[in-house]
Amino acid sequence: MEKSEELKNVVVPGDRIGVAEEFLPGPGTYEVNYQIRSAVVGRVVRDLLNKVAYVRSLKPPRIPQSGAIVLAVITEIREDFARAKILAVNNVAIRYYFTGVIHVTQVIEKVGEAKQMFNYVRLGDLVRARTLNNTPPFLLSIKESKLGVVLASCSKCGATLKLHGEKLKCLQCGNIETRKIGHGYGSMT
Repeated sequence: MEKSEELKNVVVPGDRIGVAEEFLPGPGTYEVNYQIRSAVVGRVVRDLLNKVAYVRSLKPPRIPQSGAIVLAVITEIREDFARAKILAVNNVAIRYYFTGVIHVTQVIEKVGEAKQMFNYVRLGDLVRARTLNNTPPFLLSIKESKLGVVLASCSKCGATLKLHGEKLKCLQCGNIETRKIGHGYGSMT
């Protein structure tokens, strides 16, 4: 009897869990035509005090922990930092993406190296990085020799760059570019 009561509280994506006049949509929910619906498989929680309905997922998202190795794509570049979307944690693709930030001090290995992110990563590069904290936005480091760019595209023509010594070369247009190259460039593992 208790099991069936527990299962009544379980919802799947699309299930109606309330109306917007009664509750605000919380995590794990969305609103369509003033109806709050579940976005995940989980248990419904209705916070009567704050008037919020949310769904506590039965399978929580894989959240990177400090020290984890992540694969991320660079989504924004500034002079002293880059923003990235984390796609995989410890070689396992994640369902929900997280934001990572790489500060220039977490790239350069030697004193005196150029201090502009554009010299190490570019927009759209896939990087292997280490997380430095446990909460979003995740601070990332590519300082270790095995970490860095593992896949990049040519800034001129968009073709995939190939490793050529310590630089990257475009076989389509001949353009040569520099990056902070990670171990196994061109390989996702």
